[in-house]
Amino acid sequence: MNAGDAPKNGRPGQGLESLDDADVADLWVMDPDTGNYELRSPGRGAVPAQQSDDPHAGLFRDDAPPEGTRAGQGGGRAAARRTTTASRSEAAVTERPDTDEDERSSRPGRRAAAKPKSKAKKRIKWTAIGLAATLVVLAGSAYGYYLYLNSRIKKTQRSAGDEVPQSAADSEGRTPMNILLIGSDSRIGAGNEGYGDAGHPGLADTTILMHLSADRTNATLVSIPRDTMVMRPKCTVKGKTAPASTSPFPFNETLGDQYGGAPCTVATVEKMLGVQVDHYLMIDFKGVKEMTDAVGGVPINLCDPINDPVRPNQGGGTDLFLKAGEQRLQGENALKFLRARHAFGDGSDLARIEAQKSFLMALAREVKNNAKWSNPQALFDLAQAATGNLQVDDGLDTIKKLVDLGNEIKKVPEKRMAFTTLPNEAYPADPDRRVQQRQPDAAKLWQAIKTDAPITKGDAADAAPPAEAPASAPAAPQAPTVDPTTMKVTVRNTTKYTKGKAVADQLSAGGYKATSESGNSGRTLDNSVVRYPKGKVDAAKQLAAAVGLSDTALEESTTGSTSFEVVIGSDFPGLTDTAPAAGKPGKTTGPATTATTAPPSAPSASDLKLNTADNTSCISTGRGKK
Repeated sequence: MNAGDAPKNGRPGQGLESLDDADVADLWVMDPDTGNYELRSPGRGAVPAQQSDDPHAGLFRDDAPPEGTRAGQGGGRAAARRTTTASRSEAAVTERPDTDEDERSSRPGRRAAAKPKSKAKKRIKWTAIGLAATLVVLAGSAYGYYLYLNSRIKKTQRSAGDEVPQSAADSEGRTPMNILLIGSDSRIGAGNEGYGDAGHPGLADTTILMHLSADRTNATLVSIPRDTMVMRPKCTVKGKTAPASTSPFPFNETLGDQYGGAPCTVATVEKMLGVQVDHYLMIDFKGVKEMTDAVGGVPINLCDPINDPVRPNQGGGTDLFLKAGEQRLQGENALKFLRARHAFGDGSDLARIEAQKSFLMALAREVKNNAKWSNPQALFDLAQAATGNLQVDDGLDTIKKLVDLGNEIKKVPEKRMAFTTLPNEAYPADPDRRVQQRQPDAAKLWQAIKTDAPITKGDAADAAPPAEAPASAPAAPQAPTVDPTTMKVTVRNTTKYTKGKAVADQLSAGGYKATSESGNSGRTLDNSVVRYPKGKVDAAKQLAAAVGLSDTALEESTTGSTSFEVVIGSDFPGLTDTAPAAGKPGKTTGPATTATTAPPSAPSASDLKLNTADNTSCISTGRGKK
């Protein structure tokens, strides 16, 4: 309403335009004689209000003029009554100056005279209301954005293998955590093209098992060379099953879609480790570029310049050229550094792994120490990059869970965050391209992780870690649920130790119909196996417990055989040239207790190419070294 729309009574210039300093809600007063509302300006008489045809008008709205009647209506006696009423009201106030304000305001049809409100107070009131509304909108937007980020995370089941035991808790009930980090070389999707092999679905180009100790005082990160030959277990994803490999299989191919993708890679590592992998995270080329951009790059220090030209006729090459010295890598250059092979050592994947470890150590320091992460924009960029480029298991399907995992990792001191490579040697059948686990060093490393034994040395501030893994006996066999005399077992040894006959004798003493194949049969296997006929898994578990193996050793036979087989690999408990003590001869009702031989000791630094995250020395290309 404009000032000119209302009648101007009284002194010139005193119309509605004079109400700027008044609270309009306090100026509308109901005339008890007429029931109409009147607009009473400060220090003046009433301005007649418009009447409404609505019978309820004026009952619920005392902060706005009634609508429906032309301004200025209600003359004659009604106007006189309003003038008389106004005069009486003013006289009453004049005659009784000592009347209590609360008492006056409680009278029917009266409103207390409002104290004038300043413009400043009104601004504060409306600012507060606006701020509250803004906070409500922002809260809703923040929650919506949180849901949006969660929806961007790609997730699958954790493992494609059979259920395996979790890591044992320590004396205080704390549990170690195993996380598998997978780098896929997929050429599918925006940001992954242009690297050759167009349409390539992706293999496990880089794989690292991260083990966090139960007390979070140390961590072990093991790089698994992509060309390591392993025995892939049976993998089941979404009702589709890929049978276990019957011969050694390239580790990087476990990521293939035909085997179930990342869950099959997890199942393969679980078989190697002997306990559960709790979570996995997988990232592709585009993810590496965007994540390193989001953290502002990863600082590295090169001892030598890097020259890795593309080799059109030989294959390989990333077109990466870097000067020696300190620099920060992000985006495309960070990806090229992680992919480069010919720039390091003998140009093999093993030489590249050493450079990757240095990069990851620098990234670990950046994650733990970068103050920019308190910057909302930096966190926004990181959240966008992470959720759009990560594939995880169902247990890491929200931002909160990913943040919680990150906080667990950040608890580990840099000097106790150890990076190493799975001990390996040339694979005899293809020594120029493939490797196999080097025993017994690989078995020692897996055992140290399985038993939560640190491989780094402590200092005065740390609890002194044991030099070796705890010398505990293998798990005692469970009470038999299947009559062992109904089970025919063949024991086959693949190791250099004279173990087969001793194990067969032990089983025979426990009532099993066990025999052993003479001598060392075939290639040494990294993992022992208990192979069982279809539908006999309970009997197989009993047999595995009888020889000190966990359920991760179980494998269903695909040949239709009705007998059981125990295959002794490098991880078989108590491998020595001295045979373990067998049970007492004679008929028994259950399997004999396995010998209490100590598991392999934790590997020493000389067995491993060990480095820790606090190492800031320059990175050498190692060119010319074998």
